[in-house]
Amino acid sequence: MAFTPFDRRLLDEGLDWFEQPRLACLLELLGTSRFERLEALATMFRNAPAEEFEEALALFDRAMGRAERERADRDRAERDHARRSRDRDARERRRRSA
Repeated sequence: MAFTPFDRRLLDEGLDWFEQPRLACLLELLGTSRFERLEALATMFRNAPAEEFEEALALFDRAMGRAERERADRDRAERDHARRSRDRDARERRRRSA
């Protein structure tokens, strides 16, 4: 029996994987190729009642906006941490050489 990418990831990362869920599960439910995934989503949207369609679009829009903000915040925090570490190391080197 062949392992799916999800199975391999689960074996590699163990239970830690569940602490940070990823889109892989959702994408794998939609299909194994980009074409299959696109077809599945297009079919779902095409067959959805207007209320479901609008709710899904609003939900995806809010989720994407939130993810973008959180990624930007995380990236900024990582850059700030790296800068502070470099500054601290430089101060330490200057102190030692003085």
